[in-house]
Order: sequence, then structure tokens, then C-alpha cells
Amino acid sequence: GLAEAISASEMMSTVSARPNARVPIVAMVDEATGLKTDVCMCNRLALLNSRMLKAYIALDERVKPLAMAVKYWAKQRQINDPYRGSPSSYAWVLLVINHLQTTSPPVLPSLQQLRGGEWGSSPEEMSARTPDGRAFDCSFCADVPAVKE
Repeated sequence: GLAEAISASEMMSTVSARPNARVPIVAMVDEATGLKTDVCMCNRLALLNSRMLKAYIALDERVKPLAMAVKYWAKQRQINDPYRGSPSSYAWVLLVINHLQTTSPPVLPSLQQLRGGEWGSSPEEMSARTPDGRAFDCSFCADVPAVKE
């Protein structure tokens, strides 16, 4: 499978398949940089969530450095591994975004609340199903320039 192909290419030092994870993944580590990476296939929910994070990061130049600092903080304390019972890096970034939305005054708007109308995508384009069949509405306003105005 994919894990064997990546291992054979010798591009990554540690490669392991996690076929029994909620979403099956191949986890790997780049020996030169120590960068950990997970690869999953056919995960529309992850793709849409990544697009949403990209939109939030584009709204304010402070979002990415703060999110990276919190992810680094969590990694140093070994509290960023959902396989060991702690929040994922993605969850930590969502907590940063939520904080920036709920602080006074808010730094970020809720892109999910701004969805629809001329900014929205069709529900079919912004919905996803998990491997176990659960459906999610992932719609958000992706028109960053319009939100910034």
C-alpha cells in the first residue's frame, strides 16, 4: 500500500500505517527536519476544514504566528496527540480561532455565520461525509477580501 511505497522511496525515515484509525492514515517523519506528517486519502472533511483554516489565516496576519506558537507549546508538553488522548494540532488551532472570535473586541469574525448569500457555496460543494457515513455541513464564507472590508 501507500506506507510501503513511501518507505521504499526512502523519502521519510519513519513510516507507519494506521488502518484502524477513525480515518485511516499513513504517519511519517522526515528524518532531516523531524517534521511529522499524516497522509489520508479520500477525506473531503479534512480538505474542507483545511480550506477554512486557510481563510481564517488570510484574514489577519496575527493568526498564523499565534496558532504556530500554541501548536509548538502543545508539542513541547506532549499534549497534541489524539492517539494518546490529547487534542490534535488541528483542535489547538480551532481553540486559537475561537479565542480570537470571542475576545473583546473580536479579532476574527465567524466565517460560518457569514456563509450563504452571494458569498456562499452550494451545500453540495461544502458538505462532507465521514468514513462511517456521518454528514457535516462545512460551509463558510471563503471570500476573504469581502470579509476584510
